[in-house]
Amino acid sequence: MNRRHFIAATGATLLTLLAGCKTEPDGEKFVGYWKSDKGNHPALIHITRNGDSFLFKETAWSIVGNVGYRTRTVPAVIKDADNVLVVADTIHLAYDEKEDAIVSDRTKAHRITEAQYQSVINNS
Repeated sequence: MNRRHFIAATGATLLTLLAGCKTEPDGEKFVGYWKSDKGNHPALIHITRNGDSFLFKETAWSIVGNVGYRTRTVPAVIKDADNVLVVADTIHLAYDEKEDAIVSDRTKAHRITEAQYQSVINNS
């Protein structure tokens, strides 16, 4: 009987230790500055935390109305898997760890520094 209690306690302790090994909050890998791979007018993305969710700020080239870069900010959340960020309930972004990129069915963006992001924003 004591052996069963020991095995159960050891298993519970091991599970507790493994659960405690996670070093970053869900979705932390999405936070930062990103630049898409779109030719002459790449889109810029800035993802920040907003409590338990995120804010997804995209600055992209627009030909509607006044031609030039336009910025929009929409909410985003982690859904079902830690590796998928759902933006405005419509776009699903996956994180590609090998390339340090975020990928959807319509775009791919690589991580950049804040200085690189500001440089593009200021020159547009």
